Amino acid sequence: MSRILVLAVLLSGAAVAQPQPLTLDAAVNLALQRNSDLQRQILLSLSAEQDRVIARSAVLPQLTFNASAAEQRTNGLQVVQGVLVPGTFQTERHTTYEPLYSSRLQLSQLVFDGGKWWNNLAAADLGEQASREQVDEQRLQITYLVEQRFYELVRAQRQLAVLAEAATRSRDQANYTQRLFEGGRATQADVYAARANRDNDEVQRLGQERVVELARSDLSTAIGLDPGSPLTVAEPQNMMSTPAQPPPVPDAISRALDNRPSLKAFASTAEQNRKLASASKGDYWPTVSLVGQWTRSTTETKPFFEAPGRNSLASAGVSLSWNLFNGLSTTANVRKAEIQVALAENDLVNGRRSVASDVEKAIAQLSTARAQARVAQEAEQTAKEGLRLARTRQQVGVGTQLEVRDAELKLTQAQLSVVGSLVDGREAESALRRAQGG
Repeated sequence: MSRILVLAVLLSGAAVAQPQPLTLDAAVNLALQRNSDLQRQILLSLSAEQDRVIARSAVLPQLTFNASAAEQRTNGLQVVQGVLVPGTFQTERHTTYEPLYSSRLQLSQLVFDGGKWWNNLAAADLGEQASREQVDEQRLQITYLVEQRFYELVRAQRQLAVLAEAATRSRDQANYTQRLFEGGRATQADVYAARANRDNDEVQRLGQERVVELARSDLSTAIGLDPGSPLTVAEPQNMMSTPAQPPPVPDAISRALDNRPSLKAFASTAEQNRKLASASKGDYWPTVSLVGQWTRSTTETKPFFEAPGRNSLASAGVSLSWNLFNGLSTTANVRKAEIQVALAENDLVNGRRSVASDVEKAIAQLSTARAQARVAQEAEQTAKEGLRLARTRQQVGVGTQLEVRDAELKLTQAQLSVVGSLVDGREAESALRRAQGG
């Protein structure tokens, strides 16, 4: 009884240790939480928000305060180029040392700078928007990558199941041929051929196990699991269903051009560079500011704090600064900003072309996978009937082992084609979702 309890505890512990199968949605969510590229893009987006705050600071008043404390000497000896000035040695006895305290409070408000501050503020807003769109694009790419790796693992596992079934058929056929040989209805050559077929199918099955482990490793890397962590997946319910009907190409491209985050980011970046180019032209204009200032200097600390109006000076006015010539650097900066605008517009055009190409490729792959799946499923049914007929003919003595082997190979190939076309359909659907922006 005690042994039974110990065995039950061990089995229950083993059952608890088994990892729960990971669904596709759970794998995507896990990757979004752990992906370092996405975290980096989110941090860049937060940095863009601070750029917006910095750009807004130019519009707000600037308040500065300066204070100093020093020791000053008066009536001292004066030496010019190493020669004592005549008469100054008489005042040496009257040399005095006294402290000097000074402070200044200044308030300034920018009024006009040639349009730099409002163009920079608009550029910062567009930069923040572009950064958010890039975060969405990164999420889209991660989702697509995980779905592709997930489907490849399912493909490898399904193909392993097909090859395992083929290996089982070959093993059964080898045993059946051995019995026929023992009954005098087959030759020794037939036995050797059946055994060779059995061993070859087993080698293929073992090779497919390696493919499964590689696909499992790729998925683990994509979702950020630690090396060596156990991973099992649960297939989606519609995994082996017929691929969806692809949408019309013009409609799909139009939707992609409207919704794709990368294109929105390119457009925001292009507009941001236009604002920056306009801001760089502000250096051609003067800068006008309102300035208010209060200063005071004393030789004692007590009056400094108790009598604010003593030894103080207050002023207010308008400050104008105009850089009339700076060695053509303003012209060069404007030209560089215009080049950045051209580069951003080129990226936008190239991005739209690339997105349209991705949509067309995904629709073509989806259409092909849908047609292939239908034909492969029909071929599988035909191959099953062919194998049944070949085995029946062999059993009654009118068929050969070669016919059975040929029928087995056709069934295996048809089953692999079914798996391949259906998984291709799922991957094409994922690629189309990614191309259209989700």
